[in-house]
Amino acid sequence: MLMTDLNLPIFKYDACGPYENGLKHGETFKEAIQELIEIRTGLLLKRSPHLKDKLDEFANLQFKETMKFDASLAQEIEGIAKGSETSIKDIIILNNYTDFRDIQLDSENQDEGCTSVSYIDDKNSIAAQTWDMHQSAKNYLMLIEIDDKDNGTKELIYTVCGCLGLMAVNNHGQFIGVNNINVLDGTNGIIWPALIRKAAKQKSLNDMGKLLMEAPITSGHNYLISDGKSAFNYEITPTQKEILNTNPQGLIFHTNHCLGSTVRKVEDRNNISKTTHARFDLVEKYRSELKDEASIMKLLMSHDGHPLSICSHYSPEGASDPSQTCGGALYNYQTQIFKAWRGCKKYDKNFEYVEIHLPLIL
Repeated sequence: MLMTDLNLPIFKYDACGPYENGLKHGETFKEAIQELIEIRTGLLLKRSPHLKDKLDEFANLQFKETMKFDASLAQEIEGIAKGSETSIKDIIILNNYTDFRDIQLDSENQDEGCTSVSYIDDKNSIAAQTWDMHQSAKNYLMLIEIDDKDNGTKELIYTVCGCLGLMAVNNHGQFIGVNNINVLDGTNGIIWPALIRKAAKQKSLNDMGKLLMEAPITSGHNYLISDGKSAFNYEITPTQKEILNTNPQGLIFHTNHCLGSTVRKVEDRNNISKTTHARFDLVEKYRSELKDEASIMKLLMSHDGHPLSICSHYSPEGASDPSQTCGGALYNYQTQIFKAWRGCKKYDKNFEYVEIHLPLIL
């Protein structure tokens, strides 16, 4: 299959409404969205063939929950489906691919993972993460710029085509990143990219935290949230929710295993990322050096411990869903610059890097 390479485009939402923005998104990236749907549906069924007869039912339930959670985001999904000449079911699978697996998780270990980091002191404030997923997704990464005049927010969304969002930051300084955690209490709730996008509309860390604690989610994730002055890790599942850190400054980080005692009760310990502990230990190894943007960027692109490195290239023979670090993003609250990249600077010929100035409302 010949894969489209989007080259990390910056796409602006400037239409008159959510459906229209979704329609434009779908039309612009139609072929790429169709490719990614085919890839993700194939991977999902290869890994979890028992879900074949459940996809329509689960996608319908998740769309209904997302509609109740935020009607405008559901309308955007409808627009993406229409513009890309696909179905709502297809777009739900594209968005909620990892969580579908956790509703009826099979026995094969998970390989996907991400590393999120926040560092705050008197002189520096950084929030960042890598994005690790099946290597096929790398070509489909993109950025969405949203100027929501009605809400008073300007939002930068890091995502793949056809997806509402993977991580985000807005001009009120609200940053949200995410790490997958594998849990036993998966159910049909909202698609988690809708939670990312709704969080990107918030204007305070308290509001973002409240949203996370109340959201009717499908499966488990850790969400790193920051406003540049404070940062917290929220481990949340459909039945368990826990704020991990009491100190909102200094170094805060997460990989892909549960750290909180509450959420650990529902962790599926037979299905934990094979790289999560190695990456966690690497952040600990460099803890004393992580003090500013340069040191954190160096960490996120590090190949120490390769292939079980922060910039991960772990692809064991026979794995049905191997992952690698497909990209990442970082926001510097002092310079007010958002930096995003696609691929690996060392090993990829098609590495892409962009910087966007996002002035804060102080």
